[in-house]
Amino acid sequence: MTNNFKPIIDRMKWVQVPPAPNAHAAGISICSDMRNSAMRHRFIYQLATNAVLNRYDIKYKGWTLIANPALTTTFGSGVGCVFAPSAGISGSIGAGCTTTSIVTTTSITAVGINQLANHGGAGENTLRIRIKGNSAGGSGKTEERWIVGNTAGTTPTILLDSALSFTPANGDSYEILSGSVYMLGAGTLASGSWRSYEVAAGTLTTRTQTNLPATIGTDSCIIALDEQYVPNDANPGEGFIASQTGTYSGGNLKCSVATATAAGTLTGQASGGDAGVAANLYRNFQIRIVEDTGTPTSVGQRRIIASHTAGASPVYTLGTSWTVTPSSTAKYVIEYPNLIIVRTSATAVLYTYNYTANTINNGTNSINADAFSTSYFGNAGGAVAAGCCILGSWGFRPDAAGNAKNSFVYMFRGGAATTCDCLDIAGGTTGTFDNAFTYEGGQLLTTGSCACYAPCDQEGRLGYINFYTTGVVNQLFRFDVKNRYMEPAPQTDFNQSGTAAVGERLASVVAIDGTDKYTVVLLLAHAATNAMELLVMG
Repeated sequence: MTNNFKPIIDRMKWVQVPPAPNAHAAGISICSDMRNSAMRHRFIYQLATNAVLNRYDIKYKGWTLIANPALTTTFGSGVGCVFAPSAGISGSIGAGCTTTSIVTTTSITAVGINQLANHGGAGENTLRIRIKGNSAGGSGKTEERWIVGNTAGTTPTILLDSALSFTPANGDSYEILSGSVYMLGAGTLASGSWRSYEVAAGTLTTRTQTNLPATIGTDSCIIALDEQYVPNDANPGEGFIASQTGTYSGGNLKCSVATATAAGTLTGQASGGDAGVAANLYRNFQIRIVEDTGTPTSVGQRRIIASHTAGASPVYTLGTSWTVTPSSTAKYVIEYPNLIIVRTSATAVLYTYNYTANTINNGTNSINADAFSTSYFGNAGGAVAAGCCILGSWGFRPDAAGNAKNSFVYMFRGGAATTCDCLDIAGGTTGTFDNAFTYEGGQLLTTGSCACYAPCDQEGRLGYINFYTTGVVNQLFRFDVKNRYMEPAPQTDFNQSGTAAVGERLASVVAIDGTDKYTVVLLLAHAATNAMELLVMG
């Protein structure tokens, strides 16, 4: 397809799509998989009640009920949800594998025949499996393939779309990069306030809510800093380093190559790849070992970067030592740390959740697996209020001066104010805040305002914000997360109605046409079932 769109001359227009099954009310929230490749699910999830999780398909323009989340608390102001794409099924591999079939041994929720291949619709496969040859007799390689079939049961055999370069050994491991929806209930904290829905097998799990506030209320905004989220010109699995000189996954993905290792450090490249990295640019990010044919059992390890020197040959000091020290020529990527940040309940506190299977430690602070911390990152300069919003910044490439970085998280406080705080997770051991910073074009974000990031839009620079005013059209704005200004976005023709109510009503998904990528933004009308889409063309 040739894109003949001409800015100014042509008009981007919102198009009404089939209505949502549940009308928006206080707390109803939507979220999406914001990966920038075909790995992304093309679905937008709507947490509609304690008992209803819906899903909207941007391809076929239809809604369906997919699960009863069984949240145990009051549904209303403060409810929220977020998608974490790397939070999928993982486990061990057994004997009897071939280059195109994987025998799993770790028990999961029982799946039906080909259930794991049935997530993309006709002619599509959107479940990706990562095979790690990390047993004592393993290959030392990591490779990814699409799932095209599986047997039934709790330990299915999984069929791949193309052959691996090695035959997985007994004791190797796998990760299905399917993702999970994390859901936060409102009201008095109780078991079942924080739950997850893993989308491949449909597994619902009650998660630890310790260290969340005693009462969830007012409004919430949530973001996942997931290892699958990368700049717009990179592929999930390649991390943040530009111009990497190594490859893995059969040459399909880029990586960096170590020049030295020790129990608690890894030294990067002398030239190319990360050789030009600024000091501590990736503090509080993670290093993941993706290939090590010299020490296969090191593959798959993830460690938080406590600090690092500048290139050439940057030295990354880890928060905790390697379980198995990689060889001096191991291949690695630098990624987000797989943490969820929650702002809620009229406080300045950042509630940080670790959704990995291991304790995360940056050398000073730690978070256990499936746990919240109120001190891993420092507090913002002021409390959030109704209309609070949060935007990421992983989609662009940092500028040479270091004024804009992928470590930034933007947090609009709401409360009928323009105030926005920027957390730099790499700015210090607990991050640093640029509180109430100055930006151009600020809007008063009131009750009912909401936002979503669009990491492929304008080279990953833009987030969308819906400003609520009773009885007027949906007022849409775009916030540039690289250059810090706000501008009008295409407006809808639909009037907002009813008394203002909090809840996330905006989400984005990338549409893929060959090598071209476009942002699709979904907006649910306030206090109604109406739904609208915008295909962003310029």
